[in-house]
Formats: sequence, C-alpha cells, structure tokens
Amino acid sequence: MTELMSSGFNEFERLAVLYRRTRDLLDVLSATGELPGGGSEVLATQTLPHVEDMEAGFRIRLRATEADLDELRALLAHAGLLLRDPRNPAEKRAALIETIQALSGAGGARQIVPPQGRRLAAIDLARLVFALVPQTAAEDVHYPAGLRTYADIFAPRTPGQLAERIEELERSLWRIATGETPRLSDGGYRRTYGFFDTAARVAGSGSLLA
Repeated sequence: MTELMSSGFNEFERLAVLYRRTRDLLDVLSATGELPGGGSEVLATQTLPHVEDMEAGFRIRLRATEADLDELRALLAHAGLLLRDPRNPAEKRAALIETIQALSGAGGARQIVPPQGRRLAAIDLARLVFALVPQTAAEDVHYPAGLRTYADIFAPRTPGQLAERIEELERSLWRIATGETPRLSDGGYRRTYGFFDTAARVAGSGSLLA
C-alpha cells in the first residue's frame, strides 16, 4: 500500500504526501519549539527542493504580457539577468521578452531535455493553494495563535507578488531547517504555515487529485 491510494496522477500524489508531512512538522515545531528527529532533513531534502521547483515553474510560466514593464524589469533584475539598454518602449519590451524566453528555456539554442512536468505541477498547485488560503474556513485553520482565520493573507495578484511569496516560503523553511525557532507572532511564518495547512487540507480532500 502506498501512502495515498493511486489516482493515476503520481506527481499530485507525491505533493499531497509532502504537503501533509510538512504541515505535521510545523505543528510539532509550533507546539514544542523544535522539529522532531529527522525533521530538518525532510525540509532540506524534500520540502525545499519542491519550493525550488515552484521557482523554476514560475520562470517557465512567466509571460511578458502578465505584468507591466517596471515589474518585469524588477523580476529579471532580481534573477540576476542584465538587459541591454533599449532606445524606445518597443525595444524595451522586446528585450524583456527575449530575456524571459531565455530564463524559461524557450528561446535561443534548443536542447532535448526531460519534460518539466514536476516544475509546472509545483507552480500550478502553489498558485491554487495561495488562492485558497484566505478562503479557509475557521474550523480548518490550525495555526496555534491568533484568530482562527487566514482571511488577511491575501492571494498574490501579480507575478511580482507571487515571486515574493515563493521566496518567503523558501526563507522561512531554510531558517527552520537550520534550527531557528520562529515566533508565532511572525507574519512570514504564519503565511508559511497557512500555505502548508491549506495545501494539506486540499490534498487530503482529494480536490487536487480530481
């Protein structure tokens, strides 16, 4: 028997298990102030690589029409990509499109590579979970402090906001994996917990696997 009944969507099943396992670790951390034995390894070798898949999937999905020029430039500058100095707005957008294509692997020299299914599944499920977090019913909120709601945790509305939330997940998880005990009053930790709390609930309901 596997941890989940097989649905035919192996990647979704893997993520469902991962989400619940991570939420369980955060529950222990919140209650005791430390991770259980092996918890840091799970975060470092399973959860954080999944967040890195989210980041890679985000770059693959990013399109130049999804944000204004300033936001696109900020995203690409944050990724460490330099743009040539454009002479007019048309060249500016063309340069952004070329850079986005290079970032996602869609332009320039082509290579035969394995399908990017894992990365695309990671970002697609992450976007769904981020959207559902503020809609969580009070009885489904397990965060051990404050009001029984995530209604104040807004869903990312722009590519820049989505990138920031993914980076926040990564920072928070790295701190925990390296032994830092988060404060329950820390908004970043609450948003991270809320993400995995919602993901675990949705995965457990079977909605991700339908």
